Amino acid sequence: MLNDTPARYAVILLVADDDVAESLTRMLRDLCADATRLTVHRPPVQGIGFFADSVAQRQVDAWWDAEIPVDVPPLFVVDHSGGLPAWLGALDGRCYVGVRSAEAAAEYFHLTNASAVSRGSSLDYAAAVMNDLVADGLYERTEADRVGLMAGRSRSDAGHERGPSSPLLAAEDSGGPDPFDLLIAMTLSEADAMTPARSLAEPRSAGRAPARRAFHLPTWTRGAGARRDDTHRSARNLADEFIKRGSTIVAVGSRKGGVGKTSHAAGVAIIAGAALDSIGRCAALVDANLANPDAWGQLNLPTGAATVRDVIAALAGNQEPPRPVHASTPSLACYPESRDASEYTRTEIGFFAAFLREKYPLIIVDLSNRLPDPTAGPEAAAAAYWLEHADVLVLPSAASKQDFNSVLDYLDMRDLPPVIIASLVARSRRNREHPLARRYLSAIAQRAYRVVDMPDDAERVRYAGMEGVPVETVSSALRAAYRELAVAIAQCPVGAPR
Repeated sequence: MLNDTPARYAVILLVADDDVAESLTRMLRDLCADATRLTVHRPPVQGIGFFADSVAQRQVDAWWDAEIPVDVPPLFVVDHSGGLPAWLGALDGRCYVGVRSAEAAAEYFHLTNASAVSRGSSLDYAAAVMNDLVADGLYERTEADRVGLMAGRSRSDAGHERGPSSPLLAAEDSGGPDPFDLLIAMTLSEADAMTPARSLAEPRSAGRAPARRAFHLPTWTRGAGARRDDTHRSARNLADEFIKRGSTIVAVGSRKGGVGKTSHAAGVAIIAGAALDSIGRCAALVDANLANPDAWGQLNLPTGAATVRDVIAALAGNQEPPRPVHASTPSLACYPESRDASEYTRTEIGFFAAFLREKYPLIIVDLSNRLPDPTAGPEAAAAAYWLEHADVLVLPSAASKQDFNSVLDYLDMRDLPPVIIASLVARSRRNREHPLARRYLSAIAQRAYRVVDMPDDAERVRYAGMEGVPVETVSSALRAAYRELAVAIAQCPVGAPR
């Protein structure tokens, strides 16, 4: 019987430069089409010492046993040094070696498992690794080509003087522009910027209308041909799980702002809607944030869309509710909130919740930044009424003491449905591994059904807001995290005691 399990890989970063390692880690993770099949690791010993330092071998072996999954092929990324080729020939894994001269590159020509990577910057390494893993479905060809193009431009521009009008191409001391500035520029700029003959800093021709790339929802929800067939199968499986558990209301709440609540609500709804669309069903996204109903700017909804207030008024008057607006696709029905909405009664929200359950397998409700309390004003009361109908509660958290305490305050409430924590992972290793942060996360995890790690992609979230596109379209890491969050919701216990 053939094993058709998709291949997995572990990337082992042996480069000594911390900035190169961090940038490369972010690119490989963020651009990966299936983050569950790729792990990136940095051992305590870098360079040739990882192979040759006999004193450190016990430490390296212990690290390997703890960090590297069993039977997962390793991909080593390492800078060239004298004597390194002799160690690589006997390795089972693939090796990417950064070289800075033709003479150094020639030392690796006889090795079938090693590739010489010109210059060895984070962009060069990323382009080489991504290009090799396209065939396995871990990266899209368009993304690999784009990074390769950026690497080529970075090499040609390194060391050249740049004018003040080209901030995205300002060279770092390490050589070349910051890869993520380039990535954002190429992702969100005109399509003709992909032409190799034209630099990003070159002015546009006069009178030429900019042809912006289409980053609306249908680009990736309906562009199944851009990925392997397993993407469609996984979407169908996710849709089937939602159908099996029955109509589900998911409340996304927080005691404070700035933790990604609105983005998470929209991102999960988009992923779930795309999955349900594969079986002809639809998800719903409801804005219950009375204090700040601005979630819908991310979805480019038309003005004049029917609001929650409009639908509830129709239901209360025993009239046919207005049709919802859709976020560029019939797979996601959106119910925005009116800025003049004042308050709702428990009965009104009960009517609306029942109406939604009859129509949609999954309903995501974005609550106000308040602890639910029927006696603490309209915003807290609406959150409390919605929570009475919720089957799952998602609590986003950033990596700070204040944010952790906010989540614990929420968890102290009685009669909560199963809770999933969307935990923003700090970029700084020092913050991630701080003992206090670990204690907080441990305490939170013990009281939640599941903790889902979310990437800290604030830069691209900000750029997405400026461009008016959903955040998940500019970050593969966010897209993968939103899908993991959707899977956690689908697998949450049904009818769990409150």
